[in-house]
Amino acid sequence: MSTIKHTTTLLLLTSFLYSCEKVIDVELDPADQQYVIEGQITNQEKGALVVISQTTDFENTGTYPGISGAIVTISDTEGNVFPLAETQQGFYQDTLLLGKPGMTYHLHVKLNGNEYTATSVMPYRVKMDSLFVKKDGSNLSNKERYLAHVGYTDPSNAVNFYRFVQFKNGVKEKTIFIRNDERTNGNEVTAPLRYPADDDNDILTGDKIRVEMQCIDHAAYQYWYSLDRGALGDGSAASPANPVSNMQGGALGYFSAHTSETREITVP
Repeated sequence: MSTIKHTTTLLLLTSFLYSCEKVIDVELDPADQQYVIEGQITNQEKGALVVISQTTDFENTGTYPGISGAIVTISDTEGNVFPLAETQQGFYQDTLLLGKPGMTYHLHVKLNGNEYTATSVMPYRVKMDSLFVKKDGSNLSNKERYLAHVGYTDPSNAVNFYRFVQFKNGVKEKTIFIRNDERTNGNEVTAPLRYPADDDNDILTGDKIRVEMQCIDHAAYQYWYSLDRGALGDGSAASPANPVSNMQGGALGYFSAHTSETREITVP
């Protein structure tokens, strides 16, 4: 499956280095709240970050404060252990820790007597060759719409998974953009970042478009894929299912070791 996946709503807090999206649609008993742990380590500065929050009941439309007091570490297969300091409520970070492609990383969180763990392997970086914007049909108002396109060459010697994060004038697009190389292994790829035609945040002339290309592992791909599928749902009124997670110990969320590369353009 090589098509870009998309959604306009998220099931969990997906904050990281972006503005917080406080939308949680998890069907739990009010007394059965769960921690949400979202962790990452990248090959860039300030890329080692873990965000801890908590689910709330399905009808709650309030705020979702971060969880303080956790002991958070990231370790690697060379025996190094890196503690992450709490920089603000619920945010734990090591601003100097740089991940290495090919390395396996382990996340360990101790919180209120419980332990949560996850493992992720950082893939080797696939270079972003180009970023450009071109016309692509029209929106529901019959106005021309533009899409960002990312160009790269997929390596033939590995199974690769990608995630793209798009910003327009500094505001993150809520659509989940993911891709694998099932049909493009070893090929030059031009990936359009498609978002819903009814999106009210169309790309216009003069807009600044920034795209981050992440090379993610299979576990992270499964998380984003299931998050997207669950958020899209089947049209029923039932709450969507929780996304597939590599977290162990009963928490929701994920841990992703991935490479990161960013480009920015101005729409002509």
